[in-house]
Amino acid sequence: MSIRRKAALGIAVLSVITLSVAGCSSSNDSSGSSTTTAPSTGGVVAPVILNVNQTSATVKVGTVVVFDMGEPNGGTFVATSDNEKVFMVDSIGRTEKGTTYNAGGKALATGTANVVVQFKGSANGLGTPTTFTITVNP
Repeated sequence: MSIRRKAALGIAVLSVITLSVAGCSSSNDSSGSSTTTAPSTGGVVAPVILNVNQTSATVKVGTVVVFDMGEPNGGTFVATSDNEKVFMVDSIGRTEKGTTYNAGGKALATGTANVVVQFKGSANGLGTPTTFTITVNP
């Protein structure tokens, strides 16, 4: 392998490690919800991952937000936004060929959107919804 290829591979690996370590910063309040702000590393904005214990986020336009609701166990997690102009949902949570995917979407414009994520199972119908508040800044 040439030195140039080794250098490029090293930079790529370092970039992945940096994004993985960057994670998300959060702060909890006494109400049980928490707010997450998307970190930025060298112009690349890491995705924000929310769950049932972290139900709000303040992000920049262009940020991807993922809703980690756990294993769907044969069903799906369906997300809907009350303001698609601010936050557009573009994926459902599902398991496909042994791989689990989370519901998620992208911040498109300044404003606030409430995103409801709900389990949909064939035998159980709809599960208890979880509402996430996404505030998008420029």
